[in-house]
Amino acid sequence: MKNEGRSESLYDDFEPYCEWKKQNGASILDEVDILEIHLQGFKKEDVKSEMRKDGMLYISGEHPMGKNQIKRFNKKIDVSKYEIKGIEAQFEGGKLQLRLPCTYPPITFLTIGKYPNYKALILRLSHKFVKGTTSSAMALALLLLLGVFLYKYLECISIQN
Repeated sequence: MKNEGRSESLYDDFEPYCEWKKQNGASILDEVDILEIHLQGFKKEDVKSEMRKDGMLYISGEHPMGKNQIKRFNKKIDVSKYEIKGIEAQFEGGKLQLRLPCTYPPITFLTIGKYPNYKALILRLSHKFVKGTTSSAMALALLLLLGVFLYKYLECISIQN
């Protein structure tokens, strides 16, 4: 049998323009990566997303362009280093914006400047660590202990120089 009166769709595959941004929240614990995917001409209904167990977010879309022509894309994003439950998406003005909250080890030390002339030393506690601490006094005691340790450590380094 012939496919009379039926014609096959022509697909125009493209790679959407993506822009990554870093956003700091109310505290140092609220660091968020923002991914904007530019999808001019697409509607919210044209875009689908699927989170898989492999830590990958799959985003795809198809948009009719005219007679038998369909513009489509497939995007795969590694989100394993983010708080999966905290990921938010918003589609507006032809842009899909993903808010990806960063995860960190329970305690992280950050330095500003290069050795041996550090300008600042920052202690970052992850949100899970702070939420999981049953007593704020316990967290305060830990911070105080770490502060004393760092003060003594930096004092020893300055004596050696």
